[in-house]
Amino acid sequence: MSTAEQQSPLPVGITLDRGFALLRRHPRALLLPQLVLQLIPLLWVGVLVVIGLVLIGDVATTREVVRESTLLGDSELVTRDVSDFTSGQTTTLVILVVLGAIVYLWFFLASIVSVVRGADRALEGKEHLKLRPAMRDALRETPKLFGLGLLFYLLAAVAFVAVVAVVAIVAAVAGPLAILVGIAGFLLLVWAGVRVFLWPFVHLSEHAGVDAYRRAWRLSKGRFWSLAGVLLLVTIVVSVVSVVVSLVLQLLVVGAASLSDAVGVVAIVPYAIFSTAFSLVVVAGYIAPLAVAYRTLSGRDTAELWQAAQQMQTGGAGAPDLAAPAPEPGVRRWDASEAPIGSADPTPSTGDGSSAFGRPASPGDGPDGPSAPGGGSDAERLWGRGTDEPSA
Repeated sequence: MSTAEQQSPLPVGITLDRGFALLRRHPRALLLPQLVLQLIPLLWVGVLVVIGLVLIGDVATTREVVRESTLLGDSELVTRDVSDFTSGQTTTLVILVVLGAIVYLWFFLASIVSVVRGADRALEGKEHLKLRPAMRDALRETPKLFGLGLLFYLLAAVAFVAVVAVVAIVAAVAGPLAILVGIAGFLLLVWAGVRVFLWPFVHLSEHAGVDAYRRAWRLSKGRFWSLAGVLLLVTIVVSVVSVVVSLVLQLLVVGAASLSDAVGVVAIVPYAIFSTAFSLVVVAGYIAPLAVAYRTLSGRDTAELWQAAQQMQTGGAGAPDLAAPAPEPGVRRWDASEAPIGSADPTPSTGDGSSAFGRPASPGDGPDGPSAPGGGSDAERLWGRGTDEPSA
């Protein structure tokens, strides 16, 4: 494991701020490919419905009378028509449903991949891919991620069955002790799940394949609580906002329907549009902080680097403005000969009399790094700005 991975902290608050700021600054990269990739399966489902209507044809119905309970506790007789499919119609219907589910799941997974890849490129400071290249990139990465996902959930199912079996054995032998064993088994599964939670980000960024599980486990070593905090807070924030916005939209539709049936039907159209758009924001808002967490844990973007870059953009004074429309930090790479941030000597010599920051070492270089004109701020020394980087 590299030194950067050993020393990179995962501050929960900064991680969430950077993730949500990423969504505000790069909505096109995180939302547009996701939107198109989710619309394609809807069109496919519409095609399957038409095919189903043609192949299945007329469906016989049987009228039956059943007794149903009411809200007041009484019961009443209800007459309803029940579809009576033939064996051929049932087979056709099952095939169409399975095909629709597979295509929808495939493109939905591709839309998730597009968000991860878009976030990764934005954090790298790279130019956004255009729509078609972004979709091709996401669809190309989907098959392997789909296979790794199946393997992951298979292993998770095996682990769950093992815990249940142990609890059942303990219950048969020791009775009440099974409750404690069940709680311990549940906590163990949660702990293991958090430790390997970032494996999709590892695979998509490093093309690690099956090794993504082990790599994610290594990255989360010693960072369980901070990673669990990020996951918990992101889930709470996204869930609360999602529930509130959905409730408001539903109340607006209900209010419109109370005016007249025609107004209620018309209101369904903007409701569907806003709901779809908001679902894209929810997905991107959940993934972006996790992409930041992965890059921080892997040492590709440390919290110190980001804070230093933000302070340089604001002149080195005050709290960093994470929402400012400024170029993304993280473009500059640390050379192998450079000491990691926080070490005793951040400006080691490269062996030819020059410093690791790409200029000759001078007597003015103190223990905190090369001095900027006029003394330079701590943020500038920490960021190690070169001559080819713009001034704040």
